[in-house]
Amino acid sequence: MIESTSRWSVTRRKVFTNCARRYAIKYIDNNYSNFKQNKTNYHSPWDLMIKTSRCIFFQLLADLHRGVNWSEKLIQSRIRFELTSQLTSFGLTNKIISNKTKSQLISSAFIRIKKILKHSIITRILDGSIKEWSFHERINPVTFGHINAYCSPDLVYRTKSKWHLVRLTFQSERIQPYVELELCSMLLWSKYNQYLPNIQEKFALHGLFYSDGKWRNYSIIPSQRMLQESKQLLEKDVHNMNLLQIEFMKNLNPNKLPLATSPKYCVRCPYKLTCPKFSFSKKI
Repeated sequence: MIESTSRWSVTRRKVFTNCARRYAIKYIDNNYSNFKQNKTNYHSPWDLMIKTSRCIFFQLLADLHRGVNWSEKLIQSRIRFELTSQLTSFGLTNKIISNKTKSQLISSAFIRIKKILKHSIITRILDGSIKEWSFHERINPVTFGHINAYCSPDLVYRTKSKWHLVRLTFQSERIQPYVELELCSMLLWSKYNQYLPNIQEKFALHGLFYSDGKWRNYSIIPSQRMLQESKQLLEKDVHNMNLLQIEFMKNLNPNKLPLATSPKYCVRCPYKLTCPKFSFSKKI
């Protein structure tokens, strides 16, 4: 018997809305062998590069918070070591990934970090203009009703009397119809933080999204209405995720669930090798 889900995160939401099959394999836990065979240990080199970029940037922030600055040479060295470790852990050795491809991935990760270090928010942290700041990883949820929401910001800083909550996305979709409501989910985290005011008017919300070679900033001043709509979005998402679990329980076959409508979403899917749509995905 699969228990109903109570977990929500932006990542879960993106997977759920794009491909029911991928969501079921990744997030629905069970012990059936005919289901486990779909859980391949594949990760695309590109996704590992994105993961590496985020990992190294947070290591940089940790040292920066201690007053230690990194040189570009050190950033590149850390990226090379972390990416090599990630590739090796998933069996993507030099026999599979050429040195040229590996160098391109390292370059892509370095460019992401180099460009975000030039963003106005980060430069003000680097030059000391922003003195009160912290960084967070989304590993602990906050409880909202029956929902455990993984919605903490990546960065928090204060200017005068206003607190700024920042979410970083190292590879984003071009079209994000629910970006405001997704950003507002960070306010749920703020309500459970004893060091922050429990008034959303005291906040500004920022989303830094990397796409098409650029970091783009989407900023909003949240309202009570937006916060309420964000809560409703979370409730609706979790409800629909549980409906999907009920549908999955009928035959325990993820291949019978709806597949991604956009072939672009299939390119880096870790579960495409066992997907009925894979023969089409190979052509893109």
